Amino acid sequence: MDPECIPCLLRRVLFETELVAPDRTPEVMRESLEILSNGFHEGVNSAKLATEVHRKAYRRMGSEDPYLELKVRADEVALSLLPRAEGYIESSKDRLMAATLCAIAGNVMDFGIGKGFDDPDDLVEAFDYIIAQPLGTNDLPRIKRILESSGKALYFLDNCGEQVFDKLLVREIQSIGVEVTGVVKGRPVLTDVTLDDARRSSILDQFDRVLDTGTFAIGVSVEGMGDDLLEEMKTTDLIIAKGMANFEALSDHCFRPIAYIMRAKCRPVANAIGAKKDDNVVKLYE
Repeated sequence: MDPECIPCLLRRVLFETELVAPDRTPEVMRESLEILSNGFHEGVNSAKLATEVHRKAYRRMGSEDPYLELKVRADEVALSLLPRAEGYIESSKDRLMAATLCAIAGNVMDFGIGKGFDDPDDLVEAFDYIIAQPLGTNDLPRIKRILESSGKALYFLDNCGEQVFDKLLVREIQSIGVEVTGVVKGRPVLTDVTLDDARRSSILDQFDRVLDTGTFAIGVSVEGMGDDLLEEMKTTDLIIAKGMANFEALSDHCFRPIAYIMRAKCRPVANAIGAKKDDNVVKLYE
């Protein structure tokens, strides 16, 4: 965890509390500060500490899913852009690259941190600009070689809205002949995709199989996941993890090969993955 993570995390807590329980903002912020004061030290995993902060904040604000309305709206906006994304892929000479860029564009919908968008409608104007940017870190050729010789892949979803474009990337991966298992959150956390969210966007029907993380966690808690998912992570031919939180959580573990697909929206994550801030990133660890 980088010191820069602290104001980012507090900004997110402030944002979500004011969405559903503005009268409880002072007490939620005080308790968040207390957890950070006691928990922030050299070597602590940012996703693990953020999970502790958000778990307590959700309880205190009295909401199991404070982002629900934003999640629904994000999916609606993404669905309105779907014909544009499909047209872009159809006209591309490299469909896998085009679908990957669309999936990264959706990753910008990350509310309350001051580094993504706070309004889903912002993506309408920014979509073409984002997919026009080349990959700042491009391990896609190596990933494609793994996929072409693989039988199965595990795909960790990230945010709502983003999942609409993930469906296009999953479709391209399956066209290579790969069986794709999707992973959703076991409980609502931030704007991340749960099983109910996946049903709403219809990506649930695209996967060959779906597992959930089983826990409330920013990114994913390896210690808290079920045996089925853990076994899949150990045996799959490729893990694909969308977004910064999954990178933050999984980068302390040695699951390989693993590919991270994201927009590097902050300096600490960009530095850790070897990119520049605001790069489109596809990074493979073998």
